[in-house]
Amino acid sequence: MRKTRIAAALLSAAMLAGITGCETETPQSSNPQNSTPPVTTVATTTADPDENAATDQKVNEISSKDFTPDGNAGKIRYLGYYDLAGDNKSSEPYLIFHSEQYGGEIEYINCSSGSAYFDALGTMIAADDSPDLVLYEWLSFPGGMSKGMYEPLDEYFDTDTELWSGMKKTIEDFAFKGKHYYYPFRLRTYFALNYNRRTIEEAGLKDPYDLYKEGNWTWDTWRDLMIDFCNLSEDNIGYVSSADVLASVVATTGVNFVDVQADGTAVNNLADPNVIRAMQFIEELYRYGLMHQKQLGDWVSPDLWAVNSDRALFIGVEPSWCYEAATSKVQNPKGVENDIHDTISDFAFVPFPRDPNADKYYQACDSYGYMVPKGAKNIKGAVDWIYCNRVYETDENVIVRTREQHIHPEPITYVDGKFAGERKWQITWDEQVYDVMLDLTDPTKFEFNFDDCYGFNSELSTTIIGSMLDEVGFFGGSYSQLSNQYIPVVNDIISGIG
Repeated sequence: MRKTRIAAALLSAAMLAGITGCETETPQSSNPQNSTPPVTTVATTTADPDENAATDQKVNEISSKDFTPDGNAGKIRYLGYYDLAGDNKSSEPYLIFHSEQYGGEIEYINCSSGSAYFDALGTMIAADDSPDLVLYEWLSFPGGMSKGMYEPLDEYFDTDTELWSGMKKTIEDFAFKGKHYYYPFRLRTYFALNYNRRTIEEAGLKDPYDLYKEGNWTWDTWRDLMIDFCNLSEDNIGYVSSADVLASVVATTGVNFVDVQADGTAVNNLADPNVIRAMQFIEELYRYGLMHQKQLGDWVSPDLWAVNSDRALFIGVEPSWCYEAATSKVQNPKGVENDIHDTISDFAFVPFPRDPNADKYYQACDSYGYMVPKGAKNIKGAVDWIYCNRVYETDENVIVRTREQHIHPEPITYVDGKFAGERKWQITWDEQVYDVMLDLTDPTKFEFNFDDCYGFNSELSTTIIGSMLDEVGFFGGSYSQLSNQYIPVVNDIISGIG
């Protein structure tokens, strides 16, 4: 039984107890978790070949009571690796920006993501051919800001107004040497613990959602749930994820691996007692035999987890992606004749559990927004686009309508392609699950943070931090040994940023 293996692992553990700086490097990648797509561009994993065929879906309108555009935004040149016109979250603001209300136009300049993206931006800036708009990337802060790649926007925004309510702390977190280059208009979900409610019920376990709502969702109750589940069968797995997701455990302490200060200097927290305590907790999860040992393969996608969620209790991944992809896997098989409509799935998710020793409930959170490159010719137009998105994000009618569309989606029908006349599958969100998703970006529910280690280079984010999390979480490595090895290397990397 698993209980015997756990006891043996703990006994063994008890016996065993006893680069260059970023200043000259071009940013390389916007996201070390390359397997997780951006929330705004996630598509469900339908097997329908005509999933992108035209439908009769309507486009809605919004008010602009919090910002009055002058109708002269003009043309802005956007450098990116996907077209805003076809993006799920940007399509309506895109149409509004192109209307007489804003008088805007967006010229899309396509480029590859990763290092090619920053190479293209650097080349355009050097040639005095800067685009007017780019997406915020993880390497934008502090890496891109330290290299002078963006225009400060302090004179264009007032974060004390109602329009920016709830965003001021996040905006301040991205201040660099007294200036603000990034005004995110949206907080977005980062990682969460996804699970199958039927699996929880059949195992006789308490629903993590109930523990969360009771204020009893902690490291300890999470660990105990996984132990109880894994003791039921040798085949059961407590936790599945890629290594980077485990940084979300560290974030619940309120301390990150690296923290960039307002003056531009960076602090190495690998030896901080809170980081050490979180990494020791991850070591404990491994010793208990709760961590995925490639029983389901090298990497487990939400689709793969969906059909194995009866034996893999939790998967750590971006929650809205996982919820939609897992539900689609079950309800949206190839073709349309077997689609399951208007049905709530058994999948759900909760935040990463609270650190029982922390003074607040800290949670890792991501943000979304745009930046204006150095030398942009139409800063005013780019600022209008940022305002357009913030107005859309905070419009009460949009918020209510979006929630209703998730929980009670109006049927839409294919009007073209081989499925013309047939109903297109859409996910029906569980109301409870949708509200948890809103919690995950609500600054009144959590104290949010984001680890600045991802803003320097791939050596720090992947070779060092990612490798340490992987070694400790899935191979039984010693954080004490690994951190002692890497602390001087991290110091060298972050020292040039100020």
